[in-house]
Amino acid sequence: MKHIAYVTAEIGLSTAVPTYSGGLGVLAGDHVKAAADLGVPLVGVTLFYKQGYGMQSVDYYGEQRLDFPLCDPADVLEETGHTLSLPFESEVVHIKVWRRWVHGRHGHGCPVLFLDTDVEGNSPVWRPVSNMLYGGDVVNRLRQEAVLGFGGFAAIKALGYSEDLYAHLNEGHTALFAAAMLGELGSLEETRKRVHFTTHTPVPAGFDRFDYRDVERILDGLMPPLALKLGGKDNLNMAWMAANLASSINGVSVINSRVAEPLFDQARPGGVKVEPLTNGVHFDTWVSPEMGALYDYHLHGWRDNPAVLQGIFQVDPIAFDKARRRAKKELLEYANGMTQLGFDTDVLTIGFARRMASYKRANLLFSDVERLIAISGGRLQVLFAGKAHEKDGEGRKLVREIIAMSHKLRGELRIGFLTNYNMWLGHKLTAGVDIWLNNPVRPLEACGTSGMKAALNGVPNLSILDGWWAEACQHDVNGWAIGHEEENRDDHRDANNLYSALEHSVLPTYYGDRPKWRRMQMAAVHTAPQFSARRMVLDYATRYYGWKHAQAYIAHGEGPTAVGRAPSGSWTAQ
Repeated sequence: MKHIAYVTAEIGLSTAVPTYSGGLGVLAGDHVKAAADLGVPLVGVTLFYKQGYGMQSVDYYGEQRLDFPLCDPADVLEETGHTLSLPFESEVVHIKVWRRWVHGRHGHGCPVLFLDTDVEGNSPVWRPVSNMLYGGDVVNRLRQEAVLGFGGFAAIKALGYSEDLYAHLNEGHTALFAAAMLGELGSLEETRKRVHFTTHTPVPAGFDRFDYRDVERILDGLMPPLALKLGGKDNLNMAWMAANLASSINGVSVINSRVAEPLFDQARPGGVKVEPLTNGVHFDTWVSPEMGALYDYHLHGWRDNPAVLQGIFQVDPIAFDKARRRAKKELLEYANGMTQLGFDTDVLTIGFARRMASYKRANLLFSDVERLIAISGGRLQVLFAGKAHEKDGEGRKLVREIIAMSHKLRGELRIGFLTNYNMWLGHKLTAGVDIWLNNPVRPLEACGTSGMKAALNGVPNLSILDGWWAEACQHDVNGWAIGHEEENRDDHRDANNLYSALEHSVLPTYYGDRPKWRRMQMAAVHTAPQFSARRMVLDYATRYYGWKHAQAYIAHGEGPTAVGRAPSGSWTAQ
């Protein structure tokens, strides 16, 4: 039977499993959950990071601290009974394989395999290799990717999932899994037939590169000689190798695929084609309890057929308003408990939550503080959240700037920074704010799935036309565009466009035209179905997986008469 190995360096299944840092990992978790809902024969492969990405705290001065408490895999995963032994770096490295089942709405199960090197008998070099997400130096990253690739392929074989095996590589970190397949199959042509590659990275600096001397030393003969010729001349470019081992490649939005394609011009003679396949989010995971109950009552079957949400305009507007207000109250109760700033449910609340990377411009809102205060006039409050990697000085600086502004503007503008951004907090924020703000430097936002989660919950977006929003935005209908389609960085221009939108569109609508405001909230919900993880996985299954049941879902699964049905023969947990 066919199996699809979905290989990813991080995965966000729940806050209990600390194996994600941001959008890439959470997207992977949503992918597996949607596959389980649909019955796709998918097996997740990743690493188990006992220390995760760090627990964030921020002091009065905005200095971020990350602590790394240990999570025992036995508390959150199940034993598989398998420990692998592979030759790395002139020693035998033991890799324990853990598993967590992801069960879909109709009982289908997708296993996720977690690889762990913190095993007795491993050397002091290899035992901590997998402990911290994106931790250590570049050599440790290579060790992690070696475990993920060659260890992941060995785990798939050991647990009996290798029959008719296909692979979906989620980012270049996973390229060595395809290299291991090449070693087994012995044919580049046959390997390519079985491998699909998703790239999220819009800039060359985002690709992992490793010195060939380190590759040869650490992989210790495991690497097929042919694979070594597929990653570039000067060093091993993992994304290039993934592209050369795959028959198909996609970016995660229309803009992302256009921007990514030239990055592979030198990877293969004649370049490669990077097709667009826009991300989606798992609705059951990201809908708030309040909005979920509203949809359950008024829009029967929406969980199995997201298109049903397009009937949102027939929902009782009073019930809609009550559900939105309850979700907002829940968030602001938490925010007040964490900040003691007195956030008010009657005040327009903007949410901005992102990994604290400089291109995402968390501080753009403060470009002209005097103008911001004049515009807000006490009618605006803002909630921020986001972690910076401990080695990212620019990201840590952004956190300090936000905290400094929260002190400076207290009494004029409420600004709250909610620490330890994770899936739980992301759920609260995307469901509870009034406006979701996103102002990256276009075209560097690969997709921006948090905006999709906000739309699902009836929250209009206010965003640069990048990633998914360039495809979804209906200006002044389901949200607002900041500027137009400019692709040169100009913070002054973009800040001016942001202020203009707030002053002339957002605030007047929220406070002066409540019927239009509700229509915009409902229009956001109306937009959401095309950005569901269900649609995304069906796209992958149809275009790349060759899953024979995909067409049955597309033909019958979107209509109300077929709600809740799964095609016969879909894969279930054994």
